[in-house]
Amino acid sequence: MPGFTSADELLNEFATELRQHTYGISSFTQPKVTLSPLRAESVVTLLDGAAVRVELSGRGYAALAINQANVVPGNQANVVPSEAFELLTGLLMAVSPEFQRAMHSHLYSKLLALSDSEPAPEPDSIFQLIENVDPTDDSKFTSVLDTAGNTLDYRRYGDSFFELFVTGGLIAPGGIINYDEEYGKFPFSLFVLASGDDPLAGAKRWGGLIVKLTRRYKYLERMFAESTEHILKHIHRYTEDENKMLAIGVGVLVTDAFLTLEPLKALQEDHLTKDGLALRFLTDMLRVFLMNNDINQLHKSLVRAKVGRLTEFFPPNKRDEDCFARHFEAEDMPVLIELHTATLTLARRNEFVDEVSSILRDAKEEDIDDDEEAEQIQATNLKVARAAKAAMRANKWEQHDTVSLAWDGIMNAVNWSYKSEQFEAQALVQIKRHSPVLEMLTTEPKSEISLLKHVQLYAYNEPRLTKYFGRIVLELYNTDVLSDSAIIFWATKGAKPEGKSGFLKQTEALVRKLEAMEDEDDSEDEE
Repeated sequence: MPGFTSADELLNEFATELRQHTYGISSFTQPKVTLSPLRAESVVTLLDGAAVRVELSGRGYAALAINQANVVPGNQANVVPSEAFELLTGLLMAVSPEFQRAMHSHLYSKLLALSDSEPAPEPDSIFQLIENVDPTDDSKFTSVLDTAGNTLDYRRYGDSFFELFVTGGLIAPGGIINYDEEYGKFPFSLFVLASGDDPLAGAKRWGGLIVKLTRRYKYLERMFAESTEHILKHIHRYTEDENKMLAIGVGVLVTDAFLTLEPLKALQEDHLTKDGLALRFLTDMLRVFLMNNDINQLHKSLVRAKVGRLTEFFPPNKRDEDCFARHFEAEDMPVLIELHTATLTLARRNEFVDEVSSILRDAKEEDIDDDEEAEQIQATNLKVARAAKAAMRANKWEQHDTVSLAWDGIMNAVNWSYKSEQFEAQALVQIKRHSPVLEMLTTEPKSEISLLKHVQLYAYNEPRLTKYFGRIVLELYNTDVLSDSAIIFWATKGAKPEGKSGFLKQTEALVRKLEAMEDEDDSEDEE
């Protein structure tokens, strides 16, 4: 068992294990923590009356003492185990024959959940259903289960049904896989089919069985997604080979769009990330997914499943950009480094836009007199300008990168009216108030053109402003944000295709006026 890094982590592990064993425990005291060395104790009373003082530390679970005064003679444990156990299950089985019986009964009840719902003296289990099916005959296997679904209600089986299909057995509290004493491992499970020389081929075969089974019983798709999350929570209890097979199997089903990436969120628990287990699983799964999908499809899948940043699967002390890059360089997966860089860039851009909007909204909420409004606007613009300069330094952005983001932040801060006739006035007032910020970020011709192109796209995608694009450009010109040469260049060479003809028509009069003024200046220079 790996060491614990905090008292909270230790308590969480202990409390979770205790709750999962209530079938064989009468009661337990709230675990108490000792910090040096880091350990926790709880007195656990079992069903036979034995009171066990259990310790959890970095070396595992240990019985410090056993009080068997209330245990029926003959059922008492002979000795107090001196060794530490990785799981609480192992310790309690060693000290209490009654707990062993309770655990076996608990597992048997899970097996019975896989039986026919119709009353029968000895209901058939899934193993009995396929008893005469050749392990290589996938068609007969799916046909048997498909037919059985006419009488069996798979919905009531819960996690047990798919635990068999994935691990080959049932997952006991604590994450240990228990196999059927008579039949052994479920022959059509992932851990059996993918255990050969070609795990990917075996996982694909298994994935086909899952898809066929759920094709008729669509409700099983959601059940499988929920069961997958439950199964992934216990990867710290599986072997390295089992985790690799599981990662490949999940990768196959995600590639086939049968499963989303949402179950992966179960891997973001501290006890799974701290020793790199979650990262190893993620890497193996993504390798399968990227065999048939590009990085854009992966990004969409991650966003759709709300998985968050991939760094959250790394150990807490290795979630920086350098560790991320080194890991995936070593794994020969450079596309993930590109995705991570692009995701970080987008996140930082969005953070700056939100920061600008927040500054402007907070200023609007302040209760000030009309006489103080001009001073407040000036102070607000100064605050935004400082934020822009700080973002440029931190992210190594150029002016032309930053001005478009500042525009988005300024416009996002507008509290748009429900009345469409007020949109124009609202937009123009916002531009006039905060034009000093935009002016500071357009001291280069490239920045002016970049802003104008961005405003064009913004107006094209924002129906409230589409028909006011010409007035917006005029306001930017009047407030010295855009120069005449920038507007003329945009109109003659630089306009984007989106809404081009309509926007050129809106600015036609302004462009003619600016061109005429430019001609006059040229004539005066010649004289």
